[in-house]
Amino acid sequence: MKANYICPHCRSFLNVGDKIIIAAKNSKKERGILLFSMELGDYTVLKHPSFDIEIGEKVNMYCPLCKTNLKKHKIHDNLFGIIMQDEEDKEMQILFSGTYGEKCTYRITDKDVESFGKDAGKYIDLDNLISMS
Repeated sequence: MKANYICPHCRSFLNVGDKIIIAAKNSKKERGILLFSMELGDYTVLKHPSFDIEIGEKVNMYCPLCKTNLKKHKIHDNLFGIIMQDEEDKEMQILFSGTYGEKCTYRITDKDVESFGKDAGKYIDLDNLISMS
């Protein structure tokens, strides 16, 4: 499926090639760029070797263009969100964990919630997610 990923605040495109580009800040307040796979459920992340993040460390994530925090407080304080737009311009909310190395992603439409990753059950009650988004 061909998709675009969009900042929910400034509506800028966040994907280039097959990667989603997110600005990040680690627990030491150091900044860097993270490149995520566009394929939901693929948890490969690329980063510069000097941008130190430990597995299990909480990371804040921002739009690289408008610099707005992508955190989704009303759902869970460790989930971040962007918009996925499919080839028919239908938009879905994508939520993902802010803990480095955690495998947790949700794709939310107006009718359905699909979860990805072994840690997906950690944060939210899927039955109540649509009404909270």
